[in-house]
Amino acid sequence: MADFLDELLSKTDLVQLVSKYVSLTKKGNTYWGCCPFHHEKEPSFTVSQDKQLYYCFGCKEAGNAISFIKKIESVDGRDAVRILADAAHMEVPEYRASDKGADEAFAKKKERLLGLMRVAALHYHENLMSPQGETARKYCEERQIASEINKFGIGYSINGTEMPDYLKSKGYSYTEMKEAGIAEQSANGWYDVFYGRLMIPIINAFNNVIAFGGRTLEKDAKFAKYRNSCQTILFDKSKTIFGINLIKKKKQKAGLDSIIITEGYMDTISLHKAGFDNVVASMGTSLTSEQARMLKNYCNKIYISYDGDGAGQKATLRGLDILESVGLNVRVVPLGGGFDPDDIIKRSGADGYRQLLSKAVTLTAFKINNLAASHDLSQPDGKSKFAVEAIKVIKRLDNPVEQEEYLGQIHKLTGYSMSVLLKQAELTERQSQSENKGTEVGEQEKVKDSLIAAQTFVLAALVNTLPYADFNCDIFPYLSDERARKAYSLALERYKQSYSVQSLVSRAQSDEVEYISELINYKFMPGDDRNKFDECVALMQKKSLEQKKEQLISLWESTKDSALLGELATVEKQLKRMKK
Repeated sequence: MADFLDELLSKTDLVQLVSKYVSLTKKGNTYWGCCPFHHEKEPSFTVSQDKQLYYCFGCKEAGNAISFIKKIESVDGRDAVRILADAAHMEVPEYRASDKGADEAFAKKKERLLGLMRVAALHYHENLMSPQGETARKYCEERQIASEINKFGIGYSINGTEMPDYLKSKGYSYTEMKEAGIAEQSANGWYDVFYGRLMIPIINAFNNVIAFGGRTLEKDAKFAKYRNSCQTILFDKSKTIFGINLIKKKKQKAGLDSIIITEGYMDTISLHKAGFDNVVASMGTSLTSEQARMLKNYCNKIYISYDGDGAGQKATLRGLDILESVGLNVRVVPLGGGFDPDDIIKRSGADGYRQLLSKAVTLTAFKINNLAASHDLSQPDGKSKFAVEAIKVIKRLDNPVEQEEYLGQIHKLTGYSMSVLLKQAELTERQSQSENKGTEVGEQEKVKDSLIAAQTFVLAALVNTLPYADFNCDIFPYLSDERARKAYSLALERYKQSYSVQSLVSRAQSDEVEYISELINYKFMPGDDRNKFDECVALMQKKSLEQKKEQLISLWESTKDSALLGELATVEKQLKRMKK
């Protein structure tokens, strides 16, 4: 597998790969762009054409093509390899238990559970279309989504035992059903946790069924209206977007200029039925940064269409900040009145919802409107607090024209003169600069540790196999921590086996990649040479001996063990020799 990964990386141009997600500009031998993994205005994300590695000086994300796909597509290592292999027209070999970092048992279990979920989804759909699914089909007709049954693979769970019995007949165990989140055990045996519900398959970007959402057909309040699959090795709600498979397909076929995001799958299905085929759901109201990054992979313009009730509006505010943090262009659809998108479609049709889309407001406008609604603007105290908080919002904007436009909006809402609002804006700016200056001073006061600086230089020279790097010097005893020792071991391994620097990243464990990448991207100076290398090694040895001396003295004072005096004398001699 190691040889396959080396070949795969050699056939993958990282600059071309990253350019599909990030706008890059070449400066010298390095490509620069705004990091796709954190929000920034000035580019700090770099891609090296020579080394085929990326590194962000802002958030410290780093790695090769495989780690980039893992992060940007929110997939595991095996799926990242498959994506790159498909692009390179290479067949992925079977993982062996001996392959470093590969867990064959886990991989087999995952494939097995994906098969189970596929079989279950098909059977739920068959149930819906059978005579026993008549009640569920009528419900779909009442909700006006019957035409979407096939598109979304909607199904029906007939009763508590039917699905477990069916899956058992197909060779799946009850334990596997539990691990997939479909069945649980009671005193009466195993039962389908979704029994009696309309079943909505939750499908990932690779068209795999990874979970289900169940909508009860009962009107009895004792039943929860919705039930989603529990977290499994296939399904993590925070990293899942309902409908992602459909917008991926749309982008590939016809392009995608915007995405509408709703709270739940029923809203998404209803909007698709009305002709809006760019709609997804965030699986509830807790939009996450992982979901935001997934959306950014497909489109930069996002419409938030959460419910118009209190919970939905709070979720919208949280979602705005998360979407903004990854650099998305966000607008908010003004539903209001406690309505959800499905309500709007039923009341006003597709044209009514389309009109609301045309009235979608910017992130800043939505925040200002919400601040206004949360303060009593008829009272002096309420007006002043609103003005101060609203100005903080608009000061985050870079465009002074936009700032003035929103100041005008605050002027209309409060009656404060523009001169007063401008003074408050200047005060807010000074306070912000003062806070930033304090942070900068604090950073400048940090003193670099000479040992760590020397250690970093030596390891960077070894990792990059520079001509003056001495691989015969044994620095292992002088390294300060475990990550440095692991980096040294990898550098020696690369030197002996002569593989590429990007392959070095592949061989590192996930918790080692960032440090290894920092060493690979170390900025060497023109004057760096063998003399500096030897001086740094000597400094590492000296610091290590001094630390050992202190430890021996402390230990002798507590134990009075005479044997320690001999060790102490040896260390003293070594230190004296270094001073000559």
